[in-house]
Amino acid sequence: MFSVYKRAIGDVEPFEFLPGAEGLALGSAAKLASGQLAKCDAADTAEYIVQGPKREDGCYPVIRVLPATIFETRAEAQIDAAKVGTDVQLNTTADGVTATGGGSFVVTETDEAASGGIVRGYFRAAAGAGG
Repeated sequence: MFSVYKRAIGDVEPFEFLPGAEGLALGSAAKLASGQLAKCDAADTAEYIVQGPKREDGCYPVIRVLPATIFETRAEAQIDAAKVGTDVQLNTTADGVTATGGGSFVVTETDEAASGGIVRGYFRAAAGAGG
């Protein structure tokens, strides 16, 4: 699960309520596809983090991903200190990361645990994203 660890700015992202596919999990990374939230694939750039269950109106509460927000999550494999400053991919459920390079999550801290360790970092902005 992606949880906010800290923010580099004093403002807090407001909840947005967007329609989405069934089964998006709390704390998972999501993107917009055809006007609806969808689970991110391994190398996708997360646009939103799901903050709660789908409501009766078909919308999920989400926060927008900003480069100034540092998230904490778990890694499926060891992420050692050499990976700090590099991009890693999302796991298959989009609620954590792998040690595979080429993703959009930039590692800023790791506990270097063999599996299931804590990793902190931020998401790179999508190409062409404003802000």
